[in-house]
Amino acid sequence: MTVWKTFLTVTATALVGLLMGGAFGFAAGKLTPEFFRRFTPWNELEPVGFATAGGAVVGVLLGGGLGCFGVLMQLLSEWRKKP
Repeated sequence: MTVWKTFLTVTATALVGLLMGGAFGFAAGKLTPEFFRRFTPWNELEPVGFATAGGAVVGVLLGGGLGCFGVLMQLLSEWRKKP
């Protein structure tokens, strides 16, 4: 696996995580805005925006981590194949 392919794999998984986390955060903020009002550090911050941003950040972290794990598993399987 080349460096370029590794970079693209991890970037793509992080972007997919961003989209999925942001969509989940937006939906959660729309459905239960009172729940997110408890966690907002400032009162003038909109709960839907806070939930969307939080979901996107966590999605990037988890998606990128999953991509790194996939690359690691690919490297291990290629390493074990070689005699």
